[in-house]
Amino acid sequence: MNQNPNVRKSLYFALIAFSLVFAGFIFYKGKDKIVIPELKERKGELANAPDWETTQQTVQKLMITLKTKPDDAKTKLLLAKEFIQEGRASGDFTYYNKAALDLINEVLAKDPKNQDALCIKGTVYLSQHRFAEGKEVAENLLKMNPYNSFVYGLLVDANVEMGDYQKAVEMSDKMVSVRPDIRSYSRISYLREIHGDVPGSLEAIKMAVSAGYPGYEDTEWARMVAAHLLEDSGKLDEAEAQYNLALGFRKGYPFATAGLGRIARYRKDYPKAIQQYERAKTAMADASFFEELIDLYRLNNQPEKADEYAKILLNSLLADNISAKKDKDAGHFSDRDIAAVYLKMNEPEKALEYAQTEYDRRPQNIDACETLAWVFYKIGKPEKAAPLMATALRTNSQNPERLMKAGLISVANGQKTEGEALISKAMALKPYMDEELVAAAKKLKP
Repeated sequence: MNQNPNVRKSLYFALIAFSLVFAGFIFYKGKDKIVIPELKERKGELANAPDWETTQQTVQKLMITLKTKPDDAKTKLLLAKEFIQEGRASGDFTYYNKAALDLINEVLAKDPKNQDALCIKGTVYLSQHRFAEGKEVAENLLKMNPYNSFVYGLLVDANVEMGDYQKAVEMSDKMVSVRPDIRSYSRISYLREIHGDVPGSLEAIKMAVSAGYPGYEDTEWARMVAAHLLEDSGKLDEAEAQYNLALGFRKGYPFATAGLGRIARYRKDYPKAIQQYERAKTAMADASFFEELIDLYRLNNQPEKADEYAKILLNSLLADNISAKKDKDAGHFSDRDIAAVYLKMNEPEKALEYAQTEYDRRPQNIDACETLAWVFYKIGKPEKAAPLMATALRTNSQNPERLMKAGLISVANGQKTEGEALISKAMALKPYMDEELVAAAKKLKP
């Protein structure tokens, strides 16, 4: 959870001087050649988003300004912000994160203390799962300006990812006191969820939705969070209504389409679920869509298709991971995601290496601890899983899948009463959860 989840009708128009969609820009200053990254064309349903025309127009104007003023730092920073947002809207984080960093590095080369540039750099680092580096950038920014809401937001995210949840709460309180808006309410919601206050989390995310503009990416992403919370509270009909509402405001929004697919999965309508996820994947090649499709094709008795998607996803994640290790401005660390795919491929021994790497990077993060604990459980070492799962549960998280895994691990370690209580609680919250987990729990019954 990087995980966050931020502005995300397709109208193609003639650009004033040149195409921004199909061509990059090369400006010259003396003997130096400066390459400005291009704005890629949105295809399919993504081009129907209400912000696409505005994005094209804004980027066009910024490009024209850079053509005449290639050293203008303000314009470069504005363009970098547009690229970061476009990464969210299109799902092409690798390309747009690198494009944004190229621009801000030019600014920082001349002005190392430029706060806007450093804010963007911290944002990109967190998106690339360089959590420690992002935290360091944000902490330095805080020393420069203790009244910047955006900086507090970076510190919330960085501390959450590094597992310092108390500090994250402190930063969240500071953020909302400076600027109560969709971003601060969203972070409050996440922190409440982490600490087991699901009703409070749902209340905060509804405030975030109300603070945003219907149809814009950040608003509809917040609505997705609300729908997920409803799913985890056993309220499928309400969750489904939120997904349909999002699609009404933002036609073709892939995460809402995927949400309807997940509802279909919960109802055991696997063909319909596959249809919805395939549609979402066609619009945006998000890794989570591939992960769900791997499960769905297996559940629909199409193992060859499941294997095909697993290999596609694994190769993509491995390539991104290698790129991140080679170049600090490229790729993103994907170790936890890689471990999850290896588990789906029934190769827990291979998953162990990556789960361990993720854990070593942030040993207090509850998601990293849960992942490594589950890998140990899958390779038959529940005694090693137990302390990790204890750390994963220390915030009182009420995530049903986490509770279920904790229960199975407890039973495997001989703690039958405690384990069965956790399993019962998980099933009461979400009886339609992951089929593999439900099957494992049923095997324990006499």
